[in-house]
Amino acid sequence: MTGPSAPPSGGRLSAWRVLVGVLVALTVVAGIVVVPWFLLRDEAAPGAAPGPRWFGGYYDITATDPPKDVLSGSGSDAVVLAFVTAGPGDTCRPTWGGVYSLAEAGDALDLDRRIAQKRQDGAPVTVSFGGTRGAELATACASIGDLMNAYAAVLERYTVTAIDLDLEHPALSDVVAGDRRAEAVARLQERQRAKGSELSVWLTLPAGQDGLGTDGLRSIRQLLQAGVQLSGVNAMTMDDSAPLAGRSMAAATITALTAVHDQLGRLYDDLHLALPAGGAWAVMGATPMIGRNDVHDEVFALDDAATLNAFAQKQRLARLSMWSLNRDRACDADQQDPASASCSGVAQGDSAFAAVLGRGFAVAPTTAAEPGPTASTSGSAAAPYTGSPAPPPASTPTPTRDP
Repeated sequence: MTGPSAPPSGGRLSAWRVLVGVLVALTVVAGIVVVPWFLLRDEAAPGAAPGPRWFGGYYDITATDPPKDVLSGSGSDAVVLAFVTAGPGDTCRPTWGGVYSLAEAGDALDLDRRIAQKRQDGAPVTVSFGGTRGAELATACASIGDLMNAYAAVLERYTVTAIDLDLEHPALSDVVAGDRRAEAVARLQERQRAKGSELSVWLTLPAGQDGLGTDGLRSIRQLLQAGVQLSGVNAMTMDDSAPLAGRSMAAATITALTAVHDQLGRLYDDLHLALPAGGAWAVMGATPMIGRNDVHDEVFALDDAATLNAFAQKQRLARLSMWSLNRDRACDADQQDPASASCSGVAQGDSAFAAVLGRGFAVAPTTAAEPGPTASTSGSAAAPYTGSPAPPPASTPTPTRDP
């Protein structure tokens, strides 16, 4: 056995030199492993700014005997007009609830002028596509181009800069229609950007105590993978078949929202998409059905609305809505329907739920500038609307929503 070799002239290697050498080697290895992985990762910039926080109740414009005309009322809260669906016979033609074409709504309901008046009063107006009654446009239109044209006809007529896609069965489970919808919406956003403006897109989905179903999660994924800049996911926390087990409706709603929050976090991470600084809460909304729900014993009271609003403020939810502005009043003595389309079924003052749910949400649903008064097909200035909307033709059933 021989001893160790002597160090070269100049003395032994110092501990400092050894440490520097180790650090250099580790730096080289880290550069080889980490940098390519980071550069190849398909991820949005971390810490992206969240969108605006807003409140806007749904308003069923085709409901019979409306208790008030929301579109001519005062107030700056956004209004979500419901619902644009396919035409009679499931044709690829946008209509209001399958009852009125866009032109017919302008004549019979004076809708164009009423929307313009609402904007003059300072309230943004959003249009919702879908709902539970009638065929959703993506299921009725056979091609992406036809679907784009149907959507665009609504956007252009009412000059809206934010839309809501309310997906419920059977549209929610139609995979082919989902792909068509995602591509059409992505192209519409590209077209809007080319014009120098943005199109805000919200996706509204049913949510239970376990959160969103498989179809809902797939619908989100389809839109994101098509390149849609999704403003957020609005959870319909109503008519859940799960028993309340002594909990309040607010507590059940918060349970559902927490489950959706966790699902969105996992989905965005799976797609390598960064959430805003506020996390999944910053791209979430909630929509309860105020008052008596369609499910027996489910009553969303004003106390529930206050609790939900406090939760939304704490978590910084992007949106609160409600079904519906039509129902935001007490029922008359002769109204026996437990879930009436025109009243809440609980003791309240007019617009009480909107006042409670809307606290702290004072921003429009889109960062884009809201267009000025337009939509009068004759080109004349919008005059105040003072009448009630005309009822739909007697031969055509009026759709009401059972969320």
